[in-house]
Amino acid sequence: MDGLSILSEIYRHIGSSTGSYSFIDSLDIGRSRDLIFLITIASTKTSTIPGVSIAGKTPKDTLYTPALDVEYLVAGKPLTIDTIPITPDGIPTPALVSRSLMVSNKISTLVVDSGSFIEPKIPHIDLPSRIPGESIDTGNALPEGTSRKLYSEARVLGESIGYDRVVFIGESMPGGTTTAMAIMEALGFRARGRVSSAGPNNPHDLKWGIVSKGFRCAGIDPPVDDVFSAIDRVGDPLHVSIAGIADGAISSGGRVVLAGGTQMCSVLAILRRLGVDYRGRLAIATTYWLYGDRSSDIQGLVNSIDSSVPIYYTMIDFSDSPFDGLRRYDEGYVKEGVGMGGYMFASLVLGVPLEGIKRSIYSEYGRLIKYRKV
Repeated sequence: MDGLSILSEIYRHIGSSTGSYSFIDSLDIGRSRDLIFLITIASTKTSTIPGVSIAGKTPKDTLYTPALDVEYLVAGKPLTIDTIPITPDGIPTPALVSRSLMVSNKISTLVVDSGSFIEPKIPHIDLPSRIPGESIDTGNALPEGTSRKLYSEARVLGESIGYDRVVFIGESMPGGTTTAMAIMEALGFRARGRVSSAGPNNPHDLKWGIVSKGFRCAGIDPPVDDVFSAIDRVGDPLHVSIAGIADGAISSGGRVVLAGGTQMCSVLAILRRLGVDYRGRLAIATTYWLYGDRSSDIQGLVNSIDSSVPIYYTMIDFSDSPFDGLRRYDEGYVKEGVGMGGYMFASLVLGVPLEGIKRSIYSEYGRLIKYRKV
């Protein structure tokens, strides 16, 4: 496909929250050389609170999900435990979608560990201060000073890879919408009732109860002026690390795509409160399932933080999928994760038609079934 044909496909199948495609127009359409994807992983014991996350068969299993996700993403199978991360209902990880598009479209990908409960058994980058987060309802999520160190280390990483590149940053961390809500609320942005969930039933009351208890235990009265202090108290190691990577990449001339859902709004909130100049160089890429989710409000979150930042969402559905596990995505399960929306967005930018994207995903699901029944 030539450049004009690719742009036509993009405009047909990618929606824009701002109505503008200027960020996309600035990219090197059809070329993968200057595009790199980072998947940042971490754990928070917030995910082990019953009802918070379905990104694992049991609450305890959610601590293993980030490592298993990226092992499968990179190696094509889990290595730590011989099981594919699934929901309690048997719906597979979004890493399936991400892997299919990473491999078929030759998208360079690096894994960054900012605090996984277990270390993934694949080559990856470790941030020196990485540490799993405690449950935020304790008001003591990270040791004092940790988030500042993680941000600084991640910023160096971003600087080293950002030179004139398009840097996509995805994530895997169960419980992340709850900690993201706490971060945004602590920094003075209304996030209660606006974050998403991996299931069709979004436990807003449970999440707010956890956040408000964390505020009480930490003695927090929002808004908190010290960004890093707020994250140490009621945050996690993931979102502050992603913010550091984004800051570093932008500072060295790169463009950044935050590849995720409402969790990425907390990254935007951190950057905004720290005064990072990201104008025209930052966007969010997600799925239509997340953007159109009636139980959350990514548009409202971004508008309350910085309405100039565009949200791009790929308009895809799996209604024609031969696999029930994928058709359940259309019913409100999963929605995002492991950079899924970003890999779809990147594939369209590289000139892959929407039907080609779906074929790759269905083919990978078929391979996965042969490997192990899911």
